[in-house]
Amino acid sequence: MTLEQGDLILEILKKMQSDVAEMKHELAVQSMRISALEDHFRGTLTTLYSIQADVAHLKVRVDRIEERIGLRDTEH
Repeated sequence: MTLEQGDLILEILKKMQSDVAEMKHELAVQSMRISALEDHFRGTLTTLYSIQADVAHLKVRVDRIEERIGLRDTEH
């Protein structure tokens, strides 16, 4: 192998190393973004479940009130 060929191969390998480093960096950035989205989604689900529980509780209370004041059939 001539010196020129060795230099050419070395330059190609350096470029590949640079590309791999750039891809690793981009992968790390994407991983952080996905983690942030997962955290946001988890918070949204928690809020949704809390709202559902509140609505269910209010429904029970409204049902009891309706039954007490005679607005609802007791068959339900």
